Amino acid sequence: MLSPLPTPMEMALWDRLTIEGFGLSGAVLMENASRGALQILLQEFSSLRGRSVLIFAGPGNNGGDAFALARHLAQEGSQVQILHTKPLSTYTGDTALQIRLAQAMDISCAYLPEHDLDFGPAELIVDGLLGIGFQGSLRPDMEAWIRFINKLGRSAYVLSLDIPSGLNALTGKASPVAVRAQTTVTFEAPKLGLFLPDAHEFTGQVQTVKIGIPDHIKKAHPTAHMALTRELGQVLKTPQATGHKGSFGHVLVIGGSKGLAGAPLLAAQGAMRSGAGLVTIAGPQALSASYAPFPEIMTLGLGLTQESGSTQSLGSSQDWSQTCALELAEHLDRFQAIVLGPGLGRTQGTYEFLVQFLSQPRPPLVLDADALFHVAGKSDLLARLTDQDVLTPHPGELGRFFGVRAEQINAARFEYAQQFIAQHPSVLVLKGAGTLVAQTEQPLAISPFSAPNLAVAGSGDVLAGILGSLISQGYPALTAAQVAVYWHGLAGTTLARDFPYRGNTPLEIAHILPQALKECSDAYS
Repeated sequence: MLSPLPTPMEMALWDRLTIEGFGLSGAVLMENASRGALQILLQEFSSLRGRSVLIFAGPGNNGGDAFALARHLAQEGSQVQILHTKPLSTYTGDTALQIRLAQAMDISCAYLPEHDLDFGPAELIVDGLLGIGFQGSLRPDMEAWIRFINKLGRSAYVLSLDIPSGLNALTGKASPVAVRAQTTVTFEAPKLGLFLPDAHEFTGQVQTVKIGIPDHIKKAHPTAHMALTRELGQVLKTPQATGHKGSFGHVLVIGGSKGLAGAPLLAAQGAMRSGAGLVTIAGPQALSASYAPFPEIMTLGLGLTQESGSTQSLGSSQDWSQTCALELAEHLDRFQAIVLGPGLGRTQGTYEFLVQFLSQPRPPLVLDADALFHVAGKSDLLARLTDQDVLTPHPGELGRFFGVRAEQINAARFEYAQQFIAQHPSVLVLKGAGTLVAQTEQPLAISPFSAPNLAVAGSGDVLAGILGSLISQGYPALTAAQVAVYWHGLAGTTLARDFPYRGNTPLEIAHILPQALKECSDAYS
């Protein structure tokens, strides 16, 4: 369901405990890494015999992996040349051992600083210049070598070992350039930076090979960040044959205002398409007619009250008010989850509605859109939320909670997410490329999807509806958030097949949800 994403420091700890505590030598780990990389290449190429290979070996253990792989490629009959970045006599430890073994096989080695990058063309380039410990900015010589690899990569296959050189393993950003690989073979687990959206243009296909880190070490020292994976599809229960509409939850969507009637409808469709048995939209009475073309959605009109035997309008029937919350209170026990906010509006009446509504007993909430606008910075309202409530801001909306702009949130997404959950017990879903799911004392979960087809107005409403549906079906808020985020991202990538240049509507995101889940489930059938 969740897969570890170690930072460089966490990976270094796993390595150290494996070598010093468990007793598996670094040379064995290096051998396992290089053999794993060889297997990936054997899957890619029908044969490695006779292929010309340039291997770039850097100054650290990543270079040692490269020297070891050179030996295996030579054994496969490849024509191998190693380009190393420091004199062979200055390497130490496990890397020095790999050099001695390569020399014993008479593999050609050239000291890179003494050459003018005039090496002939190659079919395969192995990038072992820099590993996950790289931080800061590249030295000029290293930057030149990386640019040379990228030039060769226009006509050759590029494989990076553990991480493309020049990429920061913590942030996923190039510094300022990085190797553009067709495949990155990462060892034991994908590093955090490899998983982040900025890294995708450099990594190519990321393949993970195990190198022998014992499970008990990883369990005793878990990572602070985890990846959402396809296994989340297995969390969903198979619908019971004897089930009825009441068995699958009743979701209430509270939202809609003048000019914004579509948002709650999108949330309702997201809830229906993700399996809710019943969905009701509650909103100002005048908007109820907007939903008549959708017979599957029930409505609950608010803003009218009975007084002295007659119906009396309180202001406009398109407005929210405190009275709307009082009218709604008597109906809340019918619902298992509430989506609050799509198209709600930002009037004073809406704020008064929210103040009254949040003071009443109610089922778990998904707070989205305009509901987030009104609660941002309101400590008294935020104090009324529980650990079974979910907030779904985009960076601009989260920025209101901290008094900063969206750009600042995006520049430090992890830090702001952690800050938020440290102050509030609710589940946070910070939307965007690589959506985050966070809750206090839980690892920060990251979506693998950066799907342009989701970048359309109304997409977030659909996500809120999926969340409401899963909560109404009995899933805990954190589990519901993780599944919903993965499912929503999967829908975006599924749509890309028919809409490769975007152009899909948010309603099509909702409609593709069952198919996307089926394809995810078929992977395990």
